Amino acid sequence: MLISLKKILFYIAGACTLLIPAFYNGYPLVYSDTGSYLFGGMELILPPDRPIMYGLFVRFFSLGFSLWLAVLIQAVIVFYILWKLFVLAAKSNASKGFFIISIALLSWFTGLGWYTSQLMPDIFTITSLGVVILLLFNKKYTLFQNIIFGMILVFSLNTHFSNYLIVLGTIGLLFFLVWKKFPDFKTSIRFRIPLLIAVLAIAVGSITNYAIGNTFEVSPNSHVFLMGKMLDSGVLKSYLDDNCATQKLSLCDCKNNLPETSRNLLWDAESPLQKNGSWKDSKAAYNDILLGISTSPKHLSLFLFNSVNSSITQLFQNEVGSGVVSTWYSESTSPPYQAVAKYYPWELNQYRQSRQNVNLWGQGLDLSFINYINFILLLISVVIISRAFILSTIKTKYPIEAQIVIYVLLIGIIVNAIVTASLANVYDRLQARVSWSLIFCLLILFAYHKGTIKNKVMSLLKA
Repeated sequence: MLISLKKILFYIAGACTLLIPAFYNGYPLVYSDTGSYLFGGMELILPPDRPIMYGLFVRFFSLGFSLWLAVLIQAVIVFYILWKLFVLAAKSNASKGFFIISIALLSWFTGLGWYTSQLMPDIFTITSLGVVILLLFNKKYTLFQNIIFGMILVFSLNTHFSNYLIVLGTIGLLFFLVWKKFPDFKTSIRFRIPLLIAVLAIAVGSITNYAIGNTFEVSPNSHVFLMGKMLDSGVLKSYLDDNCATQKLSLCDCKNNLPETSRNLLWDAESPLQKNGSWKDSKAAYNDILLGISTSPKHLSLFLFNSVNSSITQLFQNEVGSGVVSTWYSESTSPPYQAVAKYYPWELNQYRQSRQNVNLWGQGLDLSFINYINFILLLISVVIISRAFILSTIKTKYPIEAQIVIYVLLIGIIVNAIVTASLANVYDRLQARVSWSLIFCLLILFAYHKGTIKNKVMSLLKA
């Protein structure tokens, strides 16, 4: 019982370190999409533009009492997976004290804490990748632990549409890498379990959507987001210019007056999407255009070229807290404000007096120094990890577990950039949610050398 209590206290302490930004803010951080997630989960209404799973998570774990409880459980899950990854990779070098201190620093100076402290599902992209790693080594864990891992993976994948593609893409690239470059890994890792659970997660998402929204489609309105991407990339305008003279397409009548951005297309009351009916009503017409683009060599090439450029650009978008600093959240018309006021009215004063909403003392959120440190840490991580790969020390000095953790996280960072930039937007929030894991990889390498580093430091102090 004493050991169990120690473990519980360890995970709670770790979760609290991940919530340092929330404590500093005075309330869990919100984003423009937070209201949609909360309304969907509390009203049991399938949102048109996102999964409902995260909204259900908040509904259940807040206990209808406090949104603090929801982010606390969120932090416990994140800390649990990170600790398991660290122990798997660092083995006997895994120190709880070193880990807690490191996570506290990462929580404040990288996206780790700032995303864990948000009432948003973005942090679960990394838990998805982390659980995949743990399931690759499922023989090292008990049946109960593997069941917990599986449940977390099913949930994490269903919190954001991009997570399906990111995880499946990462598994696919890792399989190719192992098959071609590292055949010795084949005896140590097992792809079957994480792949089967990923497929199960898609089935769970479909069943959940049917139970709540009477549709088995995982993403019923994916055509709208794809059309938004075609608009942003300029492919839509080019396709309409080339084909409206010979085809009757739904957007031909406004091809010279298209919305400026995908955001305008999706949300502007005067956009053709909003004026011509619901998102569902646009499906057949939009799919005709999307099919035409995908079967046109010219326009498919334009899309792929834009995707490559956007993916590379996305890798450099790592500003912590992007979209979090805004006076709009303090306005009673903003969805996050309305959701808190409706479902947690006793917490409305906390929400209004948070730094995010510029409290009575005029204290706001200024993340400029944090972003400066985050940039330096990312740069150092890139240099050291690149050096380890170039000199092949990653293969000779570290065990297979550490190598797999690093490979999966690095692949995941790249695949995240490709998926989000190609199918959504080039935006800091979508990359900063995972880029901090590069620094986590550096912690793993550091764990193997902290004794040597300590001795060198002591020698310098004595000198």
